[in-house]
Amino acid sequence: MKHIKTYMGVCLGSLLMTLSSCEPNMDYNNPLAENEATYYNTKEHLIYAVNGAYNILQRGGGWARWMPFMLNARSDEYVFTFGAAGGEPESAGLSQYNVNADLGSVSTCYQDLYVLQYAANLALAKLEANQDGAFDLNNADDKKLYDRLKGEAIFLRGLSRFYLVYFWGDEIPDRDYVTTGEGDYMLPPAEPGVIYKRMIKDFQDAADLLTEWSYKGTENEGRATKGSALAFLAKAYMARPILDGTAKAGDAEWALAKGVLWQIIDSHQYSLMDNYRDNATEDNENNAESLFEVQFSQSVETQGYNPVTNGDFNGWVVTGQNTIRELEMTVPNTEQGSARWWNGQPSLALYNEFERDASDNIIDPRAYLGLYIPGGCNFLGKKGSWVPYEVLFSGDPFDKWRGKWFGCRKYSLDQVREKEQSGINDRLIRYSDILLMYAECCLEADNDEVTAKKYIQKVRDRANKNTEAFNTTQADAGKSYLKGGTLPTVDELLQKKPVVGRVEGSNGDVICEGMELNTVRRILKHEYSVELYWEGWRFFNLMRWYNNPNDPDQSIMLDNLKNKNALQVEQTNLTGTQVFDYSRHLRLPIPSTELSTNTNMHGNSAN
Repeated sequence: MKHIKTYMGVCLGSLLMTLSSCEPNMDYNNPLAENEATYYNTKEHLIYAVNGAYNILQRGGGWARWMPFMLNARSDEYVFTFGAAGGEPESAGLSQYNVNADLGSVSTCYQDLYVLQYAANLALAKLEANQDGAFDLNNADDKKLYDRLKGEAIFLRGLSRFYLVYFWGDEIPDRDYVTTGEGDYMLPPAEPGVIYKRMIKDFQDAADLLTEWSYKGTENEGRATKGSALAFLAKAYMARPILDGTAKAGDAEWALAKGVLWQIIDSHQYSLMDNYRDNATEDNENNAESLFEVQFSQSVETQGYNPVTNGDFNGWVVTGQNTIRELEMTVPNTEQGSARWWNGQPSLALYNEFERDASDNIIDPRAYLGLYIPGGCNFLGKKGSWVPYEVLFSGDPFDKWRGKWFGCRKYSLDQVREKEQSGINDRLIRYSDILLMYAECCLEADNDEVTAKKYIQKVRDRANKNTEAFNTTQADAGKSYLKGGTLPTVDELLQKKPVVGRVEGSNGDVICEGMELNTVRRILKHEYSVELYWEGWRFFNLMRWYNNPNDPDQSIMLDNLKNKNALQVEQTNLTGTQVFDYSRHLRLPIPSTELSTNTNMHGNSAN
């Protein structure tokens, strides 16, 4: 959705709220100037109001900077680097489960998700007012556009609720109206379970109002669709034990989720891209596999990343529609390499998750198409030549750690940019995830292993495809992993029973036990990891599985998180990661800015 760039509506609304508290007695209003009474009275202006809500996703507390850390750093697929320890301690703290209420990244995300809720409510209020009859609701075309805009705003409000509750629990303020003034800023926490019900209704209502499954090739490409709303509705149903304060372990809504997922599959509107790499590059954005993306557009004329900065905690971030993810979370700044910061890296647990042959060579092409690892792609470095992993990760201290230090190729251009602002869209949810979720629901709702295997196999079949015709740059030239066709089937895995994800320390101690792929459930968990790694769902899935008493592996779901300090030390020699405690570390602490400002709020289990 490179087209949705206008955020004038929200900026104007916010500005008017700010100025209203210091209005002078004398009337200095310019009758020709835009004001709230005259602004939201055309279709164009109401479209801008919804566009403004979309643009909040691009803020520093959204996917422009902190959200990729918030979603990935706490999982066992991620360890922090020496660069983060020295220069980006906030992201290191997230990975260490060492987060206090004063952490700026957490406060920024908390703030911006509430700004998203405000912006969505503002758009809905203006749409419902339909000032001066901007939309003729008796006209079919007007009604269709009106309903679409309303559905998009409701979806974005549901999205704010989904992530707010996931991070901070459900005893937090929640609004389905525009903030009314100073007293309303003291809104107490919602009652347990209330936000979950509102979240579910948001996604249901959005799915009813949004009639289109895709806008590919149109000016509306990238907007929320029926598939976007249904996908997050299914996510919420499956994660009810961690999203609903009144739910307990085992209360996931498997049958409801299965029905919703089948609507998506049965629509035949989505498909797996032949080239796995197309799901994390600037090429083929908003493709047939994508159900919702945060839209970015490289803005090299600016120095920053964030399009709406007033009030941001990270004041240095200035105007632009860029994302900082490539700069922070891809490859290191070595003598031969990039000019990037490399504050997080894929863990050894993830690296060892990929299946191998008898010679211990990785046979899953997804590892090479999404990671910078031994035997993987080349990188066009600072000296103007394409270099392999062994050269990219060279020099002091990289020589010592080569084979343990990696980069994330997802959301990365395989070369140095003159300006490292990135316009690569962040894919929030993909069709491969829908297929795996459906397989899980088949197991949980019906104990149907036959159908579950069928849908897991669809995802594995794509990984086996030959992609030489798609990956034609010097990054992958001559690489054997492009040929595909080497991954065993689900049934073959059940026969071979390989152990994946096992990590042994240099002293021979076992750090991560790994998992023997001897059941369909375990193969599904494995497939989630090798397909969706570093896309923000691993920690979320681990918490879901830990809350499923029907899963024979429930008791070991948190083991890698509990052993993360040993994993971190083995991979970087950096210490300080706490032992994961579910009761404390499922959530992030309510920011001190909220607790000091809103006297009706209280902390949560993480404070």
